[in-house]
Amino acid sequence: MATIGLIAGAGGFPLLFAEAARKAGHRVVAVALLHSTDPALERLADACTWVKLGQFKTMLKALQDGGVQQVVLLGGVTKKRFLLDVMPDSLGLQLMARVAVRSDDNLLRAVAAILDEHGMPVMDPTPFLSGALAPEGVLGRHHPSEAELDEARYGLELARAIGKLDLGQTVVVKQRCGVAVEALEGTDACIRRGGELAGAGTIVAKAVKPQQDRRFDLPAVGPKTIASMAAVKARLLAVEAGGTLIMDREELVRQADKANIVVIGLR
Repeated sequence: MATIGLIAGAGGFPLLFAEAARKAGHRVVAVALLHSTDPALERLADACTWVKLGQFKTMLKALQDGGVQQVVLLGGVTKKRFLLDVMPDSLGLQLMARVAVRSDDNLLRAVAAILDEHGMPVMDPTPFLSGALAPEGVLGRHHPSEAELDEARYGLELARAIGKLDLGQTVVVKQRCGVAVEALEGTDACIRRGGELAGAGTIVAKAVKPQQDRRFDLPAVGPKTIASMAAVKARLLAVEAGGTLIMDREELVRQADKANIVVIGLR
């Protein structure tokens, strides 16, 4: 049995991880972010400390006091939250001084380096979330036409291209034209903006960054993604099979079927 530290952002994946890790016999010592993490994590972890974004000294002390041997980073922290909420302590200021370009990957790698320096290496969480990874093929009852499938592949190609620049993981396309690119606003706002610009029938593609470090920031979708697509009458969601996490797959598929949305995992 190991003691695993969980630095938890927004969304349901920190909860899934904590539950799966404890079922496997491990202790979970969580650090939760104010204004981001789901409070339900408190009942799923063996210990839970709440911190403001940037309070790295408090975070490290909680992990060290809990006897943590390795750490998982899971859950989203939007750039908006980073810009509005961050209150760095002295260690947080040291971390930001290390990062010349404050992209997601650079910031996360800097956090991982500090944790490693303190004897708590960051581990890949996907072995505990294998059931949540997108399979290859269609999920649900709606199937794409050949033209839609071709456009979905084009969308994934664009998504990988913006991922290479560490801008985001999602694009919206229509008639082989890039309509919206995810940046600061996040996936759901990108979907809505694409629909507002191009109307009904858009294709949403979400891909793993070519330089993706699987220890953190894997792309993720869930029922909320489908709700955003349904609101603008988007037609298809393409995700990278084996590399995209799907939250609450059964509910996602139910909503997609109801909204006449195709969901497909592609390599």
